[in-house]
Amino acid sequence: MIRARYRSTTCFSFRREQATTKMAQTYFCPTPYAAKVALIISGVRKGKDPHELTKKLSKTNIIPHPWGEGVVNTHLVKHWEPPRGNDLPPDYLSPTVVYREFLYFDGGVDLYFEPEIKEVIQPLLTGVYSYGKQGSFFVFESLDEEKDPPEPTVTFSGSDFKDNAIWEKVSNFEGSNRKPREDVEIGIAMTMLGASGDHVHYKFGE
Repeated sequence: MIRARYRSTTCFSFRREQATTKMAQTYFCPTPYAAKVALIISGVRKGKDPHELTKKLSKTNIIPHPWGEGVVNTHLVKHWEPPRGNDLPPDYLSPTVVYREFLYFDGGVDLYFEPEIKEVIQPLLTGVYSYGKQGSFFVFESLDEEKDPPEPTVTFSGSDFKDNAIWEKVSNFEGSNRKPREDVEIGIAMTMLGASGDHVHYKFGE
C-alpha cells in the first residue's frame, strides 16, 4: 500500500460515534468515513468535482492509523448551550458540564491506500488540514510507497462510506440526517506506556 503521513499541529479530539455529545471518548485517529470526507473537501478547494470524487472514493479502501506517541487527557469542560424547550427566550443559554477526551500527539496520522487509486488521491493530500469537525489540525508531511499498515492489536467500531454514497448525502445539502455510512472495525496497533488519574500515555504503530 501507499502511506500518506500527516503530523498533528494541535490536540486531537474526534468523538466516537457511539458516544453522546456530553460524554465523549475520542478515537485515536479519524474513521475511514472522516478521512474520505477530508479528501473530498480538499478536492473542492482545488476545484475538482465532489460528485466524481465521492463516486471514486466510496469503493476505495483507505486505512487511517496513528503514528508516534500520544497522551489522552480527560477534561471536564463547562460550556453554555441553548435550551431545548420553548419556555425561555431564544437568547437564553444554560450552563452544562461536558466530559471530553483530547489526544496530544507526538506524531500524527497516516492514511494507507492502494496504488491503483494514487492518481486520484495524491493531488488531494496537501489540501487536507483537519478531520471531523475541523477542531484538530494536521499538516501533510510525506508520501511513501510500499508501506503496509501495522498489524492491529485493538479494534474500535467506526464507519466508512457505503458503496453507493453520493455527494448530496455526504455533504448534507439535502438536509437529511441519514449519512451514507456503514459500520466497520478500525484496527490500531498501540501499546500503553503509562497512566495516571487523568491521562494515559500510548505508543502507536510497531
